[in-house]
Amino acid sequence: MRHTDWLESLLAERTRTFVDEFGSFYAWLEGSYGGDTLLLWMSNSMVEEVVPQLPRRFKGRIVLGLDVSEDHMVPFARALHWANPRRALVVCSGEGIGIAYPGRKEVAEGEWVPWDDPREARQLEVALRPEFSYYEPRAYAPWEAPAPAPLPTIEGPRVGAVGWEQGIPTYGLGLVGLDKNLEALLRVWRMR
Repeated sequence: MRHTDWLESLLAERTRTFVDEFGSFYAWLEGSYGGDTLLLWMSNSMVEEVVPQLPRRFKGRIVLGLDVSEDHMVPFARALHWANPRRALVVCSGEGIGIAYPGRKEVAEGEWVPWDDPREARQLEVALRPEFSYYEPRAYAPWEAPAPAPLPTIEGPRVGAVGWEQGIPTYGLGLVGLDKNLEALLRVWRMR
């Protein structure tokens, strides 16, 4: 049993929830009328620190997405499908907003090289259940975007390019000071 099962059960009692084929858990938090849909994607292990920092009032919808992978892009791409957000924030360590990622690839287990290295990235097979597995290409493209708000900057999430390629502005959001930084972003995006 995972340590967050109690929180998922509580969310399931109070809002619409869903678990996808990758084991990612989603909870749709409904705000007041107006505003967009925001995917707040995080490692399953961060949820207990994130939930108390969420705003009590907002416009639109915040979809909490709990990732059980190790920050893989295949489950994140699927989360973008299920949540259908206008924007996405990937919760990461640090404080501030992640507005760029230099691009890296893993050419052998544990051997990370710059994006422009000519070697081919390895494919990681992830077996979730006997009947379901997926391949994670260990090549994470570079991306860069202007900061939507004047916040401290940190390195963006390696899965960020997946969102940008689909036309979904995707940023990192540091766990430290998440509440005040999320409030600032919601104001800029007219969700507050």
